[in-house]
Amino acid sequence: MNWRRIGVLLALAATLVLITVWAQSYYSKKVFHMEGLKYAKYADSGSGSIENRASFGRGEPIYVHTYEDEKRVEIAGEIYEIRAYGKESGHSASYEVSYPDGRTYLVKSFGDRSFLAYDEKGEMMVPGIRISDGSGQLHRLDSEEPRYFPTELAKAADKQFHDPNGSVGFFVLALVMLIYAWCSFRYEAFQRFMFHMSSSNLMIDNPEPSDFYFFMCKAAGIFGMGFSLWIFFSQAL
Repeated sequence: MNWRRIGVLLALAATLVLITVWAQSYYSKKVFHMEGLKYAKYADSGSGSIENRASFGRGEPIYVHTYEDEKRVEIAGEIYEIRAYGKESGHSASYEVSYPDGRTYLVKSFGDRSFLAYDEKGEMMVPGIRISDGSGQLHRLDSEEPRYFPTELAKAADKQFHDPNGSVGFFVLALVMLIYAWCSFRYEAFQRFMFHMSSSNLMIDNPEPSDFYFFMCKAAGIFGMGFSLWIFFSQAL
């Protein structure tokens, strides 16, 4: 074994270790969404206050303060109070969400990690259309609708309703597909191996792949790498 091959194997091993460390750190997080941004815990003061931030410095930091009978979500200096409503607990819990302007909304659980919101008249609320001003800031078309939807605040306040940070299953699928597609595109030995493993060639004496077969392997490899990246960015993250 020459030094070049040893270097390649070491580089591959180091890459796999880095990917494993990144995946363990990334997929162990729990997240919630606010105004289309994904937030995760950034710092814990140890005294009942947790700071959450979105990636790449986007959005306002969100602070969650826990007290004996309520939680308070602080965004840009404004305080939103979340109190338990009724006797339900856990994933069946309901909450009252009070805004700085005095308005209060009722949030009821819907499934394990979803909520439905009701206004002060008891009518169910549906999130309105949001538009971007070009700087990444979202605004609601309905000026009467609160900027932060009640269900978003309720989920932000309680970590039991936070979601997994992406799908590790789709991450593994994308990684395996990327490796397979790269080998199909790059290595003739792998292309020949797959050719001889084909069931249509098992009954033929000394079959040999054609130039068209090698071309299709490269084309399929390019498509496979693109598809694996699509799976990674759309499903795994």
